[in-house]
Amino acid sequence: MKYTFTFKEINYGSIEIESDHMPDRSEAIDAIMNGSAFIGGTEYEDIQLEGDIGLNRDASETAIKETTQGYKIKRDVMFENNRGFALAESPTAPDPFVTWQFTEHEDGKRDYYWGHYKASMKTAVMDFENRIAGYFHDHGFSETDAYRYYSTQRPVDIGTFPKTENGPIRIENFDKREDVEQGKFLAWGYLVYDAPLSAKQIYDYELRPAHGNFDYIIAKNKELAVMREQAQVVGHWEDMKGLPDDERFTWHKPSINAYELRDPVVSPEQIEQRYHRAMRDFAREEKRTSPKPIMEQLAEAAKQVERGTVAPARSENKSHEDR
Repeated sequence: MKYTFTFKEINYGSIEIESDHMPDRSEAIDAIMNGSAFIGGTEYEDIQLEGDIGLNRDASETAIKETTQGYKIKRDVMFENNRGFALAESPTAPDPFVTWQFTEHEDGKRDYYWGHYKASMKTAVMDFENRIAGYFHDHGFSETDAYRYYSTQRPVDIGTFPKTENGPIRIENFDKREDVEQGKFLAWGYLVYDAPLSAKQIYDYELRPAHGNFDYIIAKNKELAVMREQAQVVGHWEDMKGLPDDERFTWHKPSINAYELRDPVVSPEQIEQRYHRAMRDFAREEKRTSPKPIMEQLAEAAKQVERGTVAPARSENKSHEDR
């Protein structure tokens, strides 16, 4: 079974890479955050993720996943040990809804077992989420294909998070506000969903996505793309100012005739501030060197003549008396 994941290389367009194994999260993070990858003996630079890595499976796998024992899979979550739970529906079955535990093998095929059959979607959803939470607490494995959001302003409680058709499938509150994401910020707890929240939902409930979320990675990738665009302006400005290397945010890469951000990469705030400063300086320089409109030049000349600072220009067509 083959899995595909697609990158976009600036110089060569889109690149689809096939793999005999399911690409893991570390490959996506390394490729995107480092801006390069060495896959299948070929090095690709300046790559960007297109779509969700590891989710572009071939048709046979999709068919296996979508329908099992006459039930169509609606939701599924897998843990780090390749075990997980699925919620499925079959409108014609005596019990239209079921939750299964499953094991995914190296070839991508899944075995479904221990079904809990339910008469309503509501009870099936409750069972699905309870089984996920129970497995986490019993075994300690985290979900590999879910989305974690931290509550940074308050403990997670009723009304403090969005309730969607995709969860939360699990809620965890800490005993106190703790460092998370390797000390990058503080949080009271977190929520796990099996589909990403919208930007509005994240903003409205003052949540912060975990760095391992695909939506976070894609957002950071877009942010990096903006920073690289700003670097082209900043690089020219730094050249104009003659800044020494230890004060520059960029360096010139001759092979692509463009500016790259220096390593370690500066923050988005730093590059944006310098970008706006550069744009102001370039605008002032353009205004200083650009010729003024003819009407503006004539108006200024008239004022100078009126003040007596400039003698009026004599006409080249002399009168009869001047000859």
